[in-house]
Amino acid sequence: MGTAPTRLGFDRGAHLMVVGGFGLAGLVLGLVIRPLAGWVAGLPWAPFQGPLELIASADQPWAAWVVPLAGLALGAVFGLYVIHDSPVLHIDAAQIRVEQKGQQRTIRREQVATVYRDGSSVVMETEHGRTLFKGDVEGGKAVVRRAFLDHGYPWDAEPD
Repeated sequence: MGTAPTRLGFDRGAHLMVVGGFGLAGLVLGLVIRPLAGWVAGLPWAPFQGPLELIASADQPWAAWVVPLAGLALGAVFGLYVIHDSPVLHIDAAQIRVEQKGQQRTIRREQVATVYRDGSSVVMETEHGRTLFKGDVEGGKAVVRRAFLDHGYPWDAEPD
């Protein structure tokens, strides 16, 4: 149990992928929103006909590059929000430090009676069933499981 601390969460490469991926999705949405809005506005049953027609009618030259750039920026900002909202766990044999939403807290090893996955969430509970932590942690199931086991935390099988 003398292993080095383990970090679970988005790493720098994943930061770039998340921000870049959401930015790219926003850029693509910005490129297709005007033609798509025009097509949907032509459907008689589609809601929001007025706003869709307004979006589709934006044929000024500046709209061709401003809308995709705005989509890129909004997508990248959303990616930063996703990263900021995702927990990062620093696990060692004595404690787990949780960083999330700009705050930190520590869970002492002696508090943790069990750790398991519930769907995509990692759950840490006390002996009396009080939840110490529940949240989605980046990393494959095997990587997350191995991180806790390597530091001596009790890992239970995933519930059915």
